[in-house]
Amino acid sequence: MFWRFTGLALGVFLLAVLIALVLVFQDNIVRFRTAPKSPFQTTNPPPPPEYGARGAWLLWPDRTEDEEAEIFYVHSTTYYRGRRWNAPFDGTKVNQTQRQIAAPNEAGPFSAAGAIYGPRYREATLFSQFTHKYDGLAAQRLAYSDVRLAFEEYLRVRSEGAPIIMVGYGQGGLHVLGLLKEFFEGEKNPLRKHLVAAYIIDQATPSSFLTSLQPAMPICTYAEDVRCVVSYTDLEPRFNEEMARIRNRSLIWRDEMELSPTKGEDFVCVNPLSWTTTQDYISEEHHEGAASATGIGYRDRPPAISKTVGARCENGILIVDKPRQKYLRRGNWFGAKWKAQPFNLFYFDLEKNAQTRIEKLRGILDHEAQFLEPIEESIDLKVSPVNKVPPLE
Repeated sequence: MFWRFTGLALGVFLLAVLIALVLVFQDNIVRFRTAPKSPFQTTNPPPPPEYGARGAWLLWPDRTEDEEAEIFYVHSTTYYRGRRWNAPFDGTKVNQTQRQIAAPNEAGPFSAAGAIYGPRYREATLFSQFTHKYDGLAAQRLAYSDVRLAFEEYLRVRSEGAPIIMVGYGQGGLHVLGLLKEFFEGEKNPLRKHLVAAYIIDQATPSSFLTSLQPAMPICTYAEDVRCVVSYTDLEPRFNEEMARIRNRSLIWRDEMELSPTKGEDFVCVNPLSWTTTQDYISEEHHEGAASATGIGYRDRPPAISKTVGARCENGILIVDKPRQKYLRRGNWFGAKWKAQPFNLFYFDLEKNAQTRIEKLRGILDHEAQFLEPIEESIDLKVSPVNKVPPLE
């Protein structure tokens, strides 16, 4: 009896130790399970999307004449498996996640602002954000090549003169930054002229990246600023390790469109409760509302959960209060914090702000249309002799 009891106690103890080890090393376990087992060079990537076909788009608008603006949206990472470095753009599982979770919560806040174009693409697997070796970088570059082609297709069909909002979450935010670098440079660039704002969410944006653009692209520091960038990554205080990873190991586009990690750089942090870059705490009284839009259409409006969180910027991260509602908290178990979130803490703040900036840009464009472009090149006039007109007889 004694040995039986001792064996049972030992088994319970070992099980408790095993569970404790799993919990302690859960992030490492997720990284191991999501790591592709074959090098990028030895695997054949999935077939590319054909963006002239409707099936290559997660979101494509039914065009109407009264759309206020056009939104180009790139979804966050929705491929969490280690089978390959890049997901098939038409995979059943990723499409389900994109349709039911990502699009309603990420693109939904902008649906009232206008027509949304959201491409499917061969996104890099989740593990690619943990490695800076060739394989992970190559997977990100392949994903960006799809997004770039999708943006070119959007430019082919876009309404000339329509205000543009660029939106990217997570991996999608990185790719939108690449588009800003390749398509929005130039003082007289019509795309920059019609840019309402770029919303880069859950992707670190170094201030140096914006100043490296020609000309530099400003940070949106007020609610009505336009032709600028809004960026933030919101985390509760309990995610200290994730904050450190974001600050020191996020990827960003450098010169010649090369990818390299950030290392303690200054990051853009725009607080969506005030739309400023202040590090002051902004209370929940300024919170327009969170939402969990999972499972509904991206154009359907979810109920607002207002005055839920306060927030402050700290070293480039938006530190948010722990929401009272459990379904508005980022998961912490087995990689849930890295997946597409089934809610948006600032859903209605984003919705309201997008409309504000569109109205502001409309006014600026109307004002600029009253004036001709200045002539910057001098013109040499040839000397012409003046011949007198003979007098009438």
